Amino acid sequence: MNKMDFEEIRPYNDSEVKEKIKSLLGEEQFCQIIQQVMPEIPFPMFERQMRGIETIFDFQTKVVVPLLDKLLSQSTQGLSYSGIENLEKDKCYLFVSTHRDIVLDSALMDYALLKEGFSTAEIAIGDNLMKIPWIVDLVKLNKTFIVKRSLSKEQKLDGSIQLSNYINYTIKEKGEHIWIAHKSGRSKDGNDKTNPNILKMFNLGGDSENAIDNIKKLNICPVSISYEYNPCDALTLPELMTIAHGEKYEKQPMEDLIHMGEGLQGKKGKVEVSFGKPLNALIEGKELPKPNLELFQFIAKEIDKEIHNTYKLMPTNYMAFDLLNDSSSHKEKYSPEEKEKFEKYVLKKIEGVEGDEAFKKDTFLKMYAYPVMNKEA
Repeated sequence: MNKMDFEEIRPYNDSEVKEKIKSLLGEEQFCQIIQQVMPEIPFPMFERQMRGIETIFDFQTKVVVPLLDKLLSQSTQGLSYSGIENLEKDKCYLFVSTHRDIVLDSALMDYALLKEGFSTAEIAIGDNLMKIPWIVDLVKLNKTFIVKRSLSKEQKLDGSIQLSNYINYTIKEKGEHIWIAHKSGRSKDGNDKTNPNILKMFNLGGDSENAIDNIKKLNICPVSISYEYNPCDALTLPELMTIAHGEKYEKQPMEDLIHMGEGLQGKKGKVEVSFGKPLNALIEGKELPKPNLELFQFIAKEIDKEIHNTYKLMPTNYMAFDLLNDSSSHKEKYSPEEKEKFEKYVLKKIEGVEGDEAFKKDTFLKMYAYPVMNKEA
């Protein structure tokens, strides 16, 4: 594959680090945000440290990890991770992941990988989030590549082929892991379902005429990331209610950036990253459908099963399920005090949102209840 085919979407490499950091430090908005996020560090000290960074690894370990450490201490009650034993250090994986938070899902998975001595993954991010040039520089310094979402119908196939070629090239030739969401956009309703079309896209850049061979060569590993509280839960309510009424939702200007900020700084409670068993192990010995469409649907369901099985359910999930169904089937998972506190949390979150009270409450509770429903299905 020709590396030049990926120039407009690829992350930055080590030779570009010094120039891009110099450019970032010249951006007033970036400098202001850093001073807001890390007021305890004198900016000249941060600037000196930034100018001393020469590689992507340096940037991730000396800038991103300390930022995440601070973020985790301020906005969570701790990060845990499980299933790391399912991974082999001499393999590159295509991590196909649940998606709740625009920035943190991939960052927290990378954080877990680094802590366990693995290399970090390259991260797929939609071009709809890349409206501000310095944000492009920042994310590309953090091993992010661009997924073109704002394409016309005529351009979509070419865009999918380029993306698939890049994923195949990165795993097989560059020797890097990749993180990608298991569907386009976040699962704002809490219902984690893999889109078979993403598997169809992976296959486009394969070197075999046999789709299952192409899929197997990518070493797909399902990942689930669970948050006790989703800081954007109330922010997503208007969209979920509009869609539930069968209407088209129009995003507000800067909506994604508002969600990014709230997702980073809002209270999340406990957080867990769960690495599932790689797909190749999950499908070993199973009879696979022959037609590609059926095959992709089958594999999507296998990924979903592993995501649902490994998803770390929190008391908020169980309480939401019981409140939604007016049941006490999971009462051993939480205390009466926790339930009372959660009910108050729900009412407070939905009070500023327009709409029918019962419908608002049900829609909100489903966000937290779906992982229980999926696990018990």
